[in-house]
Amino acid sequence: MLDVRLLQAFYWVATLGGFHKAAARLNITQPAVSQRVVQLEAELGVTLIERTRRSVACTERGRELLAHVERLLTLHDKLHHAVAAPETIHGVLRLGVVETIVHTWLQDFMRLLDERYPNLVLEIDAGASPPIEDKLHANEIDLAILLLPLAHADLEVRELCRFPMGLVASPRLGLGGRRVTLEQVAAHHVITFARRGEAHAAVRQAFAEVPDLRLHASSTLAPIVRMAIDGLAVAGVPPAAVWREIADGDLEVVETGASFADLRFAACWRPTPERRLIRAVTALAAEVAGRATHGAVAAAGRAGRGRAPGRRR
Repeated sequence: MLDVRLLQAFYWVATLGGFHKAAARLNITQPAVSQRVVQLEAELGVTLIERTRRSVACTERGRELLAHVERLLTLHDKLHHAVAAPETIHGVLRLGVVETIVHTWLQDFMRLLDERYPNLVLEIDAGASPPIEDKLHANEIDLAILLLPLAHADLEVRELCRFPMGLVASPRLGLGGRRVTLEQVAAHHVITFARRGEAHAAVRQAFAEVPDLRLHASSTLAPIVRMAIDGLAVAGVPPAAVWREIADGDLEVVETGASFADLRFAACWRPTPERRLIRAVTALAAEVAGRATHGAVAAAGRAGRGRAPGRRR
């Protein structure tokens, strides 16, 4: 009987087009991947992979085998995760996540994941949605929590949560505690997320009728929050993502009456034979997101209505 590890090595070399990429995906060394493919070829008595200095490709027999291997790995994945105890699941899960989730419910998700799969190791890549989606498509990430809509159509998607967009500013700008107009806000610099994203589009759309808007963009949340706290700009962000800063009095919600589109977040992954774990992890993310979304939005609302005395600046 063929060792499933040999089939996995062959599948990922053939699918990703290289031994180095397959090694990264399997979290083993490149020589180990090469050895497994050579062993599989020896057991079958055929050449499966044609190797050159610059690329690898399946032979005709390799392409024929690949379709069978994909079905076998799908069945193996289904059986393993149907029967195996969660604590026996091990390996590396490469997780990409956008910063809004980092600042709302990622910590709770990681705690639950550690309880359910104590031997699973995470590699976390946090940042803006477009580059994380590109990494997912390039197989540099196994699972990503991204902002919808997606640029790539060939991904499996499960929507997890929504966060309302809004405006926040330093109390020193004097925009909080009352309703102000968008023109009053636009008297200051405004900053939000990168131009390719939905957040930027939502802010620009809200200010569509306001002339002379100075709208800046940042690919990451930290500079946006820092500029807002320092009074250099009004930030267009989900208030739930900065509820701690609001609660501490460093930021306050700016009420304009304007309507901002909600930001929608989803778990996304590539359709590969070994995706039962991804779906199980996504179910945990959905469980946490459902609880945390309501809690974070409510916390931002409470913080916006009443701050601890003595912290207002």
